[in-house]
Amino acid sequence: MTIGFAGLLSVVWRLFRRDAVLLLPVIGTFVFLPSFAALLLCDPVPPLPAGPRDEAIMQAWLNAVALWGQGNGVWFLLAELIGTFGLAAIALFLLEPDRLTVGQALGQAIVRLVAFTIVTAAIAVPVAMGLWMLVLPGLYVQARLIVAVPAMARHPALRPLASLRLSWKMTKGLDRALTGALVTLFLAQWLAVSPLLLADESLRSGAGNPLALALVDALIAAIGAGYATATLLLGVVAYRVRASKGT
Repeated sequence: MTIGFAGLLSVVWRLFRRDAVLLLPVIGTFVFLPSFAALLLCDPVPPLPAGPRDEAIMQAWLNAVALWGQGNGVWFLLAELIGTFGLAAIALFLLEPDRLTVGQALGQAIVRLVAFTIVTAAIAVPVAMGLWMLVLPGLYVQARLIVAVPAMARHPALRPLASLRLSWKMTKGLDRALTGALVTLFLAQWLAVSPLLLADESLRSGAGNPLALALVDALIAAIGAGYATATLLLGVVAYRVRASKGT
């Protein structure tokens, strides 16, 4: 039986509900809180200039991003690193054949953090390039590489490059359903976060209420954490579907 994107998302939701009590503290501590702190304490990334975007305008924007990165980039990178650790622990917790406790999963994640960080970065680069050109190519690439982190969690000896190759192989035939699921998740988080980003910009540009700004940034971070978790769980589900068929 072929599973569609709605079926994948349904399984993702059931998986989350089953272990939500154990997963939410990890998500809150290691995915949400670092992102929230970075958003609240650092300057926002310079927005893309409104069109038309000629060479001079884009160069000025790139210069502004470079200046922003010098003062703020390290904190966002640290937040991403901590988030990678938390998501790796969740993958280990869900896929280790000898069911781990949350504490054991966190311990294994810190030992293997370098490998998980390498594979996460290797996925992020082509996905970002695809999203930059057009959204759909980036999401398709993400769909084909989405099994890499779960595969590494399930097979401790698997190297980052090998996990990417394995993911590309395992998602063959499931790529349309996975891309559809990612498109659904991406649109949902974009629709939810877009008005919050506008509110954040408005609150920062004037004498905004700091409590309102904190609330807006908390919601932005929560949506981001939800999207990252849903994407990981989608990869876990995809791995289990293909592994059950011997792929």
